Amino acid sequence: MLEIGWNLLFTVINLVILFVAMKIFLFKPVRNIIAKRQEEADAAKNEAETMAAEAKQTKAEYEKALARTKEEREEVLATARRLADDEAEKILADAREEAKEIREAAEDEGERRKERIIAEAGKEIADMVAGATAKAMGDSDDSALYDAFLDKVEEEA
Repeated sequence: MLEIGWNLLFTVINLVILFVAMKIFLFKPVRNIIAKRQEEADAAKNEAETMAAEAKQTKAEYEKALARTKEEREEVLATARRLADDEAEKILADAREEAKEIREAAEDEGERRKERIIAEAGKEIADMVAGATAKAMGDSDDSALYDAFLDKVEEEA
């Protein structure tokens, strides 16, 4: 049968001492190292989550700023379009006014030319009538008759 002797007793004692020594010198430090590494991993995970939350917040702020920028751009473009339209209307109004002034000036010049041509024609007709009258009467020194005729022609013109 199985005999329990001193040899077995010393082997059991050695195993117990070895187990206690390994527990104190090996397992405890390894557990401490694992616990520290777990804490570091947890801290890194928390920091990553914090950074992710900050990144989401920054992204949201960026998107809001981008939306505001788009709105401001649209406002600026609308203002620019409105100003351009106003300027175009002003330019057109000025052009119409200038065209009206040019037309009126041309009409006035036409009237003056017409009056001058009528006056010149009246003088020529008066000269012709005076010449014809002088030939018909035989008297070329009748200036009173000639002046009366000119006055009448100028009044009619």
